[in-house]
Amino acid sequence: MPEIKFLDPSSMTAHAATDAPCFHCGGPCGGETLIDSEKAFCCQGCFTVYSLLQQHALDGYYKLESHPGQKPERSGRWSWLDEPLAAAKLLDFESATQNKVHFRLPTMHCAACIWLLEQLYKIQPGILRSEVDFPRREISISYHPAQISLRKVVELLETLGYAPALSMADVEAPRENRPDRTLWYELGIAAFCFGNIMMTSFPEYLHIEEGAYATLFRWVNLMLSLPVVLFSARSYYRSAWQGLKHRNINMDVPIALGIFVLFFRSSYEVISGTGSGYFDSLAGLLFFLLLGKAYQRKTFHLLAFDRDFKSYFPISVTRLSGVDDEEMVPVRGLKVGDRILVRHGELIPADARLLTGKARIDYSFVTGESEPIPVEPGAKLFAGGRQTGEPIEMVLDKEVSQGYLTRLWNHEAFRKSKATEVTKLSERIGQRFTPVVLLISLVAGIYWAFADPGQIWNVVTAVLIVACPCALALSTPFTLGHTLRIFGRRGFYLKGMAVVERMAEADALIFDKTGTLTTTRESDVRYAGRALQASEQDAVRALLRASVHPLSRRLYAWLPDGKKLKVEGFEEVEGKGLRGYVDGREYVLGARAFVNAEGDGAEGAVVYVRIGHEQAGRFEVMNALRPGASELLKDLGQDYQLGMLTGDHAGARATIEAILPPNAELRFRQGPEDKLSFIREWQSSGRNVAMVGDGLNDAGALQQAELGIAVTDDLTAFTPASDAILHGSALPDLPDFLRLSKGAIRMVKASFGISFCYNVVGVSFAVSANLSPLVAAILMPLSSLSVILFTTTGVTLMARRLLKEKTAPSNTTDPIEPSLKQAA
Repeated sequence: MPEIKFLDPSSMTAHAATDAPCFHCGGPCGGETLIDSEKAFCCQGCFTVYSLLQQHALDGYYKLESHPGQKPERSGRWSWLDEPLAAAKLLDFESATQNKVHFRLPTMHCAACIWLLEQLYKIQPGILRSEVDFPRREISISYHPAQISLRKVVELLETLGYAPALSMADVEAPRENRPDRTLWYELGIAAFCFGNIMMTSFPEYLHIEEGAYATLFRWVNLMLSLPVVLFSARSYYRSAWQGLKHRNINMDVPIALGIFVLFFRSSYEVISGTGSGYFDSLAGLLFFLLLGKAYQRKTFHLLAFDRDFKSYFPISVTRLSGVDDEEMVPVRGLKVGDRILVRHGELIPADARLLTGKARIDYSFVTGESEPIPVEPGAKLFAGGRQTGEPIEMVLDKEVSQGYLTRLWNHEAFRKSKATEVTKLSERIGQRFTPVVLLISLVAGIYWAFADPGQIWNVVTAVLIVACPCALALSTPFTLGHTLRIFGRRGFYLKGMAVVERMAEADALIFDKTGTLTTTRESDVRYAGRALQASEQDAVRALLRASVHPLSRRLYAWLPDGKKLKVEGFEEVEGKGLRGYVDGREYVLGARAFVNAEGDGAEGAVVYVRIGHEQAGRFEVMNALRPGASELLKDLGQDYQLGMLTGDHAGARATIEAILPPNAELRFRQGPEDKLSFIREWQSSGRNVAMVGDGLNDAGALQQAELGIAVTDDLTAFTPASDAILHGSALPDLPDFLRLSKGAIRMVKASFGISFCYNVVGVSFAVSANLSPLVAAILMPLSSLSVILFTTTGVTLMARRLLKEKTAPSNTTDPIEPSLKQAA
């Protein structure tokens, strides 16, 4: 732990108990109170945290909110973290200069907590970075292992009052695989109490209002309502309180208010003997509310499952078997002990040990540091690292970390914070909805106070319940989430639901030609130049084996099998070519300028070959257009401004112009920087640009565009700069995907209208005293269900009309037929 130096120990004095709350945690100061600078502290722990913050000039923590801290509970229970094996199982990433770990912090509760926890690097120099995920109550911490240990990181959090929810059991089982059953406990208790209250309320239903049994049953109902109010409803209290503390009236405020009104009104009637109360309505309200929440969570879980790593991020890898056998398999097919090949630019899918090759791993997705780290054979490699250099072989130590790789795909560095129309509309409605509902309930209560005082509580409660904006809140995620699922089943994998909104807003599309509109699977390869010796062919093929570029994969498959040679000093320059040494000779493959070769502007893609100082020859790859590419461009040209970028020589102009609509803009000899500049040029004119590229050389352009779509056939490369991955066989369906996205947004707006109409009708009945709280509680989840059915059915029907009935293509085999291979 960092050494704690009190500001002025001589000024700290002990006093008798005082009524003043603790300056740090706000708790009562019982027993002896510690006083420093006229500030009271309930214990030494709170004073220690206060002194620690003052020492590091972080006292602004107390300006965000009065008494924001939690009482620290110091103990020696973290000694087991000193065991290297135990600590290693908790770490997400480990290196000599940086370790990364994430914890769940149950006591995190407000903006002040977030602010303090993200300032940990100022308190303890060994901590490099800390990022808070407030909705999940989690913190991700990067620290230098030579300066601070994992145990001391945990103890620092505990000292500040944020002890992680951690135990030895977390070492034995992954934390994220443990389901949270709290909602099911709350729902079960509400169901039990609701059923029993209904049963004991039969005297009231039968109008047997006299006698000792009627009074007894009323008190039983009061007792049965306590677990519902104190336990089952607590999530609504917390949510409403957090919103009010942050000056935000969220959707749970009217629900919490309705619960309080029902309970206290009913309790008053039972205690005073003036009535039986509304405990059946109260328990029924919570039961149906929690039932709707459980259904919502279950459906969101299904959405998340369809969007998880297996479905929307279908990376494939090369698995090795025997001596030289290679096969392409999806990541979900990998097991512990499998031997895999990772080429230049490919992602390490799971924790593994390096077997052969010189590994230079770029962990920028994990740590933010882009400097590659050299790794020796036998050392550990972590999921999320990207190999830079020659191919390496490794053996898997763990199953594929699907949740961790999903966090990489959704990493903040690759997000586009573009507010969309639907998002802004939903925010505007959400901010104004609850205050309007509260105002209506207040006006209705005042009216019935004069018209019929006995109806006040029924009316106010029914208004607050029936106007719950659950249907409004569910319309956007369920509509867009279902659209995303449909896309995924047809080979179009989106990063998130917000991408659907950006698709609908696009008005200009820019295509990269090679690897996007053309395919290397059906291409014709010709070699011109001096004949390559068998050893030279093997060397060229070894160089191509290290690359995942479409041209490299095509030439690698075209060249005949031979010896597996080792490449030294491999380097791949984006958009230009490859170089490396085999048996001491330099081999360079790529563009004419990169190879420093002589040649003419041949049509198609040309890969020049230089061996040592000799220009040996060149490969001419006549890429074939994908089936339906010409019709695709003509269809899109009717609704969008089109652009075409290619690295080919202008000699291919006639062929390309034949498939482009007249208004399309065409540019040749475009490198990665040129493509980026072209997109910025279009954006400066006010266009919402969608870039469609191969995801390799177009990473910068995909990131710059409002919408980046990576088209691929083999799905072997990690493309974090893109918003979506489109399988090559699904490219002809792109116009229909775009139309469906626009239809989904219209469906969201229509569901807003349905929700609004439902609330207007429901509130009208409620304020006229024609709707009981129990019926309102039943109608609320039914309205949510109706909106879900409307949106999912509507999107499904649109998809059937627009899209062909087909499933996502399989990625388990190499699509290049062996019969295409021939001698150079």
